Amino acid sequence: MFFNSFYNAIFYKSFHDISKINIYKNTEIAFFGYSNCGKSSVINSLTNQKKLSRVSKKPGSTNLVNFFKVNNDFFLVDLPGYGYVNHSKKKKKKIQNLLFNYLQYRQQLIGIILLMDIRNPLKNLDRIFLDYVKNYTIPVVILLTKSDKLSTQEQNKQLLLIKKKILFIENILDIIIYSSLKKKGIELLKNKIIAMHQKKNTLY
Repeated sequence: MFFNSFYNAIFYKSFHDISKINIYKNTEIAFFGYSNCGKSSVINSLTNQKKLSRVSKKPGSTNLVNFFKVNNDFFLVDLPGYGYVNHSKKKKKKIQNLLFNYLQYRQQLIGIILLMDIRNPLKNLDRIFLDYVKNYTIPVVILLTKSDKLSTQEQNKQLLLIKKKILFIENILDIIIYSSLKKKGIELLKNKIIAMHQKKNTLY
């Protein structure tokens, strides 16, 4: 029954500035990653909706913190992607500050979904992000997106490679091979999000 609650997700609100977020009553699961890692596609596949989260043809277009409410229980939070090459240094710095401010000040945050393109995971900013969040107790799920671009053998090879490189990070909850196109990994991701929500369904 709880699985079906994802299908009741609705767009709730967007914010330019973390200090302006006036949502306090529900817990949050946040999606981080490079600007072309497929966050919008993942949120749409997770909720079985084609247009809940806008999929832009141009990477780096999302500049807002977007809140999607799931069955009046918790929020999925889509944050701007980092690392878009065509952004100015000023714009990159602004996004970086927004992401770190969210991590630092949102007490409602109970789980992190870190997306990486399975073909090129653990890029420089991914490593910086993981190095930062290892100091928190918040559980992290790594989502290896666009897995349909690789064979099963290549997918498993990438998975093993990543596991070896992040053994030192204790708060990694799981690493999931995911494809929004092929609907791969959706149920496993739902399980992890539900586990996060049920374990911490009151704010700290």
